[in-house]
Amino acid sequence: MAVESGLLLTFLAGLTLVLAAAHTLGTVADRLGFAPVVGELLTGLVLGPSLLGLVAPNVTSIVVPVPDRLAALASLGLILLLVLAGTEVNVQTVRRYVRPTIALATGASAVPFLLGFALGWVLPARFLVTPEQRLPFALFLATALSISAVPVAVRVLIDLDAMDQTVGQLTLTVAVVIDAAGWIALTIASDIARVGQMNPLGVGRTLGVLAVFVVVVVVLGPRIVGTLFDVASAVRSPVLTGFSIVIVVGLGMAGASLALGLEAVLGAFLAGVLVRNRLDTETERVFQMVTLGLFAPVFFATAGLRVDLSGLFTLDTLLIVGITLSVAVLGKALGVVLGATFTDLTRTETICLAIGLNARGAMELVVAALGLAIGILTPTIYAVIVLVAIVTSVMTPPLLRRALSRLPENGMSETA
Repeated sequence: MAVESGLLLTFLAGLTLVLAAAHTLGTVADRLGFAPVVGELLTGLVLGPSLLGLVAPNVTSIVVPVPDRLAALASLGLILLLVLAGTEVNVQTVRRYVRPTIALATGASAVPFLLGFALGWVLPARFLVTPEQRLPFALFLATALSISAVPVAVRVLIDLDAMDQTVGQLTLTVAVVIDAAGWIALTIASDIARVGQMNPLGVGRTLGVLAVFVVVVVVLGPRIVGTLFDVASAVRSPVLTGFSIVIVVGLGMAGASLALGLEAVLGAFLAGVLVRNRLDTETERVFQMVTLGLFAPVFFATAGLRVDLSGLFTLDTLLIVGITLSVAVLGKALGVVLGATFTDLTRTETICLAIGLNARGAMELVVAALGLAIGILTPTIYAVIVLVAIVTSVMTPPLLRRALSRLPENGMSETA
């Protein structure tokens, strides 16, 4: 019992510290003209070994290394953020802008991927674990720099009250397609890293399972979800509510994705899309408050707790940081511009999309963590990738706010 009490005390202390710091820094960021998510992303760096750990290591030791229970709560935050992202998707808008979505997603993923691969191929060997791992290393780096962070994009668009604008919808759907492509690239990179070569059967299986899963969800999902909401409405129980169904459907579909060898975020996002049309105002408000007030800050804050920036303060490493950040930002911008040439998007709309898709934040951190875990990325390159994820996410809100202010009131031209 004493052991259980000790574990609970450690968990509560860590959770309290993370939430207090995240909400404080989020408020400061908001007052300074940034989105609150900026402060939440910086929380991990502030509480981690890079800052607080230097002056109060005993306090930092509460959350570093990240306790398993806190890490689990952060994972739950990621899932609920993707459910929230799905509830913000307007299917009619998605169908209307299929062509721009495909063009933009292709450009915004292919260009930074190629540039990231080239960078990984020419980096000095001292930044690799072993010289023989040059190919998987380049693939991991390319994947990390090519993705866009759906959770960060959702949080920024909600903070800026831009989710209902069509340009916000397009940003979200393009980011989802880019991340889906990123998971496929990550599967290939992981196979090469583990067995030394790509497994075509494994990649084909992943694509096949993905296609079947999406078809089943599209065909059967609306009927099942509709029945659940009808039962809740008929029962009129204070414990069986629309909020309960959103949580159960979201967690259930995230778990189903994992069981099929896919990523939990895919099922969570599709769950949000399914429940969107059945949410009443009160349920939507409560779900958003719980997600953004409790779980999302934990997810964003814990991302930076594993990073020690002290190893980056050498001239050659800082040069690598600058080059990597430039490749990430310019590659994403060039890719969006290239994709936009095949659409009727205006210059202002293209700028909004280039800025919104530049935030990395979530998946880039997942890719980096996996690369570190299987021995493809060194701690230094891991820190470089995390720093790029945080910097791109920090720079997105103020730039996107300014770009959105220049759009017409409907947020997108009619000819796009």
